[in-house]
Amino acid sequence: MNRRTMPATATLAAAVALVLTGCSSDSEPDDRIKGAGQGEDTSSPSARATPTAPAKMADFGLPDDLDVEIESNTTGDKAKDQILKEQAESLMARQRLYVDLDTNSRYLTRYYGGEAREFYVADVKKAKSEGRTITGTYRYYDRKVTKNTDDLVIVTYCEDRSRADAKDVTSGKTRKTKPSPEDFIFNTATLRKTEHDTWLVQSFRGEGGAAACR
Repeated sequence: MNRRTMPATATLAAAVALVLTGCSSDSEPDDRIKGAGQGEDTSSPSARATPTAPAKMADFGLPDDLDVEIESNTTGDKAKDQILKEQAESLMARQRLYVDLDTNSRYLTRYYGGEAREFYVADVKKAKSEGRTITGTYRYYDRKVTKNTDDLVIVTYCEDRSRADAKDVTSGKTRKTKPSPEDFIFNTATLRKTEHDTWLVQSFRGEGGAAACR
């Protein structure tokens, strides 16, 4: 896993070490991501989100062996809570990318832009060529909007991958790894507001072995 915090494109490349890459899916997603509207809070609860996840998240249809736990971390500020809701959905979308292995996925174009999208296009291709999927539990917590302007924000959050593993797509066999301090990651994401009043993750970096997240 990544042990350093690095700027710009280098951080996206380093994030390969933090992303356990994905699997194929027999079913195609619907044309519309249910609940991921143009900034509207009209979405339905996610089937795989835990009770601590933000209310009315979009439905990402993750497989039964893949769980995503996201603390709501609501602030009482309507604008910030909308940002945190969409950032939480981007985390769900990331897992779905490695389920579908589709570089043209609407989950990618809806939640990611800029360097972040470029990174996932490359990494999903790599995942597909290696025949890997993800399984287990990903936990996200202590999410905060640390800096914001009208159209650009920074969200920091912790991630726990101690219960997450890779799995072979063909055999279905889990590639177990021993939990370590590196599984606790401090992430920083930059999000940009679109003309439709939705938020896209533009870039991110992750620092493995973060004491603040243990």
